[in-house]
Amino acid sequence: MKIRRSLKIFIVCAIMGMATITVVGFSTLTANYFEKGLDGGVRMTMQEIGRFSPANSDKEEYTLGFQIVHQWQEVTPEIRQVFAQPTKHLEFYKKIYRDHWYSEPNGALFLLRYERSNNEVLYISRIVDDIEAADLSSRLNQDDLPHLCQILGYATIALAMFAVCMYFVMQLVAQPIERLAKWAKTLTPCQLNHPLPDFHYNELNRLATIVKNSLSSVEDSLRREHKFLAHASHELRTPIAVVRSNTELMTKLVDKPNSIEKQKEVLERILRAGVTMTDLCETLLWLNRGHHNQLPLSQLHLGELLKQLSQELNYLIRDKDVQVEITVEGGVFELPTTLCRIVLSNLIRNAYQHTLRGTVVITQLGAEVSIKNRDTSCGDTQEQLGFGLGLELTHRIIRHYSWDCTIEEYPDGRDVRINFTS
Repeated sequence: MKIRRSLKIFIVCAIMGMATITVVGFSTLTANYFEKGLDGGVRMTMQEIGRFSPANSDKEEYTLGFQIVHQWQEVTPEIRQVFAQPTKHLEFYKKIYRDHWYSEPNGALFLLRYERSNNEVLYISRIVDDIEAADLSSRLNQDDLPHLCQILGYATIALAMFAVCMYFVMQLVAQPIERLAKWAKTLTPCQLNHPLPDFHYNELNRLATIVKNSLSSVEDSLRREHKFLAHASHELRTPIAVVRSNTELMTKLVDKPNSIEKQKEVLERILRAGVTMTDLCETLLWLNRGHHNQLPLSQLHLGELLKQLSQELNYLIRDKDVQVEITVEGGVFELPTTLCRIVLSNLIRNAYQHTLRGTVVITQLGAEVSIKNRDTSCGDTQEQLGFGLGLELTHRIIRHYSWDCTIEEYPDGRDVRINFTS
């Protein structure tokens, strides 16, 4: 089983590791500066001794614990065994004895060559042995902890303070992230229209915006798919009905002699319905892509299309007392054929469906088509029958092509006028 890493634990461990390295590094630097400070103090003391010691004295002298001699052979043998004879003015040597880097020195050796203006050479040296170092350490740290314990104590305190600060910082960062995760987990399509919560940090707010936009995009895609299915089922009803009715008619004509011409007409209607279904599917897919390009135009006989659609939709008024009047002027226009078919079939279907008893008048004058229906029945067809999908699709197509369309509502019907060239 693969163990998933926790981002929070990883950040905590990484920061604590860097903090530990930093504390250890500064502790080492502190110990190094302590030693350099000691070197500097001893060296300055030895220079002052060389400057103010009596001149031209061949005797061995001791000042502040430092040996002062004029000849290298007179230097303490312990010093000569460790260091080579210095040859330059203010050449300084040292040797520190200790158990480890952070421990206090157990002993030390110091040597300095000092040359005066009269060419007099002085060798100033000092040996700090175990007893002297222990006595010095005890006098300096009478009431203090050992040097190593002090370093470890300061390092521990620094790490503890850093860990406490990091805990509060992690809480300030982790809580908004947990809120963001909870918000994203419980986000529903209904909440996409609500304002985004404030997660206190610009990065988290941008991430929330990305999540919301992604879900909105997915929701739009699903909504377009639902609309496509609804529109497809709505628009394909007519060609499917034409195929079924003509198939039944063809079944009856097969057994009848001398019906070849009639069978050809039925087959043409079935083929035409198949082509219509193909064009409808392609057009609906085009409409549901979210961004539309213009469909190719073709020569369209507008009057013939109205007659054809009226005949195909005739099954809707077959058992009704409805009179249909069609007046066409004819003419050929460059229009998107499938879209015009969708618009006109929806308008004619709507008129047929909303008329239980009365008249439907379809008129074509040039590129202008008007469809009027008057219902003389007592039923309230506007409440009983609804064709929102067809009208919604019709309005989308009309708006996309900026066709001039006017709709006038009456108590007993509706007048629709559409101009395909405006």
